[in-house]
Amino acid sequence: MAEGAVELAPGHKIGLPLTGPVMLAAGSIGYGEARHRELETGRFGGVVVGPFTRRSRGGSPPPRLAETLGGLVRRAGLQNRGVSAAMRRYGRLWPRMGCPVIAQVADSELQEAAETVGRLSVADGIAGFELLCQPETSEREIGRLLEVLLLETDLPVLVKLPLAQGAALASVAIESGAAGVVVGSPPIGAGMRAGGQTVKGEMFGPGVFPMMLAALLEVKALGLSGSLIACGGVHTQQQARDCLQAGADALQLDSLVWVEPTAAVALAVSLDNG
Repeated sequence: MAEGAVELAPGHKIGLPLTGPVMLAAGSIGYGEARHRELETGRFGGVVVGPFTRRSRGGSPPPRLAETLGGLVRRAGLQNRGVSAAMRRYGRLWPRMGCPVIAQVADSELQEAAETVGRLSVADGIAGFELLCQPETSEREIGRLLEVLLLETDLPVLVKLPLAQGAALASVAIESGAAGVVVGSPPIGAGMRAGGQTVKGEMFGPGVFPMMLAALLEVKALGLSGSLIACGGVHTQQQARDCLQAGADALQLDSLVWVEPTAAVALAVSLDNG
């Protein structure tokens, strides 16, 4: 592999090679349509699009956002058009990204997850999958989901784990056939809006980084064979380097992309250049 390249599916027959270690996390650019004009996706090692579910979801009722000292709380409710509609509307964007595109699958029901992956497996430009695990997902459920997904696709599948359960669930994910694990899904928090309304949802921003790094170190200590990807609150070059030093093979950017897209590009370029 070229200098700076990263393999996220070691040992997989197809593999999932990235040109660099910095990725865009699911939700940061939607299906590709929400990309800021100054965000050059070709500068990144890979992007995760989605989430995708078999059926469309309307998402959570407003309000959905509340600012906090360390970032924001966001309650989206996995809003999406459904896999078929998303493919028709946005599938043309994926081969043009200039880097590997990974599709995040958020179905928790076995048959629906299998159908979602089956449809996306034939889409142009999709190089792999990221299975999103909800906080209540058990070891048994992860194993069963991976079993049915791997029957539907020859592409590598990563598993995005909740931060709080990363160390507890990582082993079963790799043992069940995942190419790697992403640490991880945002923690749950609450924020108050100016009008007194409470928003409970996923936490984003620099305040998440210490929690993510702690979970990352715990998973790394397990010595698993798959790849390890960090995700959560990375906003600076030093934080990105800390992730790699802690044992991550790659890292995903989330909230930085929303607030400073040019800084996200600069971070990716800086790590590519060593």
